[in-house]
Amino acid sequence: MNLKAWEDFCDELKNLGSIIENNAPDTLSRNEGYRYLLRLLRLASEMHFEHSFPNHASFYSLSNETAKIGGDNPDNVYLNSNLNSSQSYEVIGNKGQANYLSLGIKENRYHLDGTMISHAELEITDKHTDKNGDFRILISQNREADLIMDPSSNMLIVRETYKSKVTDKRAFLNIRALNQNSQLPVLSDDELLEKLNRTLRFVKGTASTFVSWVDEFKLNHLNSLPLGNQDFFQAAGGDPSIIYLHGYYQIEPDECLQIRTMIPECDLWNFQLENFWMESLDYRFNKIHINDANAVLDNKELIMHITHNIEDLPNNLITQNHSEGAMLLRWINCKDPIIPKVTKIKLRELK
Repeated sequence: MNLKAWEDFCDELKNLGSIIENNAPDTLSRNEGYRYLLRLLRLASEMHFEHSFPNHASFYSLSNETAKIGGDNPDNVYLNSNLNSSQSYEVIGNKGQANYLSLGIKENRYHLDGTMISHAELEITDKHTDKNGDFRILISQNREADLIMDPSSNMLIVRETYKSKVTDKRAFLNIRALNQNSQLPVLSDDELLEKLNRTLRFVKGTASTFVSWVDEFKLNHLNSLPLGNQDFFQAAGGDPSIIYLHGYYQIEPDECLQIRTMIPECDLWNFQLENFWMESLDYRFNKIHINDANAVLDNKELIMHITHNIEDLPNNLITQNHSEGAMLLRWINCKDPIIPKVTKIKLRELK
């Protein structure tokens, strides 16, 4: 690869700024949008350069505390691994104190059309583990595997969900190709150029996909949490065991968004606030999400209060001064989801 190819990459990356300028609703969202592009670039380079050897499989994370995609769950630890469908793999690990642990075989097409199709899913339960919580999962196209790949399968996604991610003992997982060779490929001119192009397409495809989602939520899910099209959400890499209720909040500093719901029969649930780009807000330092372990119910009813800043209200979550953005409620392993009632109220009416 030559200098011209590198300059072309930089020019195309520069042009992605139009996604931010053409869509950001305010200054805060615009500033976070440029940060979002940098985060996506970091994630894409991890995926396509540092963990791009499916014959030498390794785990990385496409969503974490400081780089986020598509309504990432603050209660989750995410792991990803690139796969070669002609290979066979084993995942060995220990469940730790994860309240929900799932492995999903995907066809990652974010760099093409913003989709991530599910080919096989497995929730790790007691039947997969020994008395110590250890497990071994076989992945291949062989029909006897625990997770069966399609010819177009190219990614494994692991979701570890915790009621208290800070204190609970983390799961441990490791992946390896069963017939790996000892040599790593040399980074040739053609391969470098292809990796750069894939990196760029991932950033563009991801940013464009979730902007279109937010436009839909802002138009049809404003200050509400409807059921929505679950097949559509699954097509972007969602877990089939999860019901996703996406919404869009829009409140002023003197207003509160009150969300009321009974809790359906389910294994777990959580709710979170996001910015315009569907990144969860900074949960390291602020109360922006809630789950069944830390919510306070009122006679079996969950009543949440969404405000700009901290208020003396039950189950108070803050937008960190965002006037608008996305929000998401998950019901995990739920057959009969409940749709919450969402009401915008003046703060003075609640005091």
